[in-house]
Amino acid sequence: MRKILTIRYLAIWGTIFMVPAIPAYCRSSSHQPSGSSEISEQPYRAAPEPFWTEHGRLTLGFQLSYGLENSIPHDISHINMVVAEPQIGIIAWDSPHSRLPIKRFEVISEGILGGSFHPGGQMFGTSLLLRFGLQPLGRVVPYFDAGSGPVHTTVNANAPELTGDTQFLSQGGFGLQYFFKPQRALVFEYHYFHMSNGGLQQPNPGFNGSMVTIGFCWLRGLRPPVIATSNGGRIHFPHFW
Repeated sequence: MRKILTIRYLAIWGTIFMVPAIPAYCRSSSHQPSGSSEISEQPYRAAPEPFWTEHGRLTLGFQLSYGLENSIPHDISHINMVVAEPQIGIIAWDSPHSRLPIKRFEVISEGILGGSFHPGGQMFGTSLLLRFGLQPLGRVVPYFDAGSGPVHTTVNANAPELTGDTQFLSQGGFGLQYFFKPQRALVFEYHYFHMSNGGLQQPNPGFNGSMVTIGFCWLRGLRPPVIATSNGGRIHFPHFW
């Protein structure tokens, strides 16, 4: 009987001493930072923007192309040509974080200066291109473009595929821009093209061919204009040219 009473007294005194200790233990454990809270409290750091995304809207370029007639639908004269293509363009829309597959849209005016080694002749003209930039892959920006324009040529004197001095060069293809410096890129391109007189004269067989291109592209940087004031100060106005 004494043993039972002793056990009861010990249980009562143990409960009295344990109850105050429970809240203190809970408070100490709540102040200890957990691993997940440390991670959540770290500041968010966005990935750095590629250096070619900071640019104005004006683009300049120069390309050198080699074109060769193919057998679709025929290859009579085996026409080959070398063309220099100076370019000036406007970036009409640029959204590198867009969810669309197209991130940039450019309108480019391209000069055509060159000639044909075989069967012979010269050509000069212009073309309007629409270029669509895709998702960058590191420093490489893939794109595709298409366009058309008039060309004055003397190749028609040596090739029955062409009738008349006025022809239209229509082209479309894809390319890569490799940015080796900020706003400076090497350009590699492939185009499939068609040349004919657009029905101005008959007959109008025309011809098709493939064209490979290497060139250089310069995306102008942001340069705010400076306007002098009457008191000798200067005002900077940001713009996109």
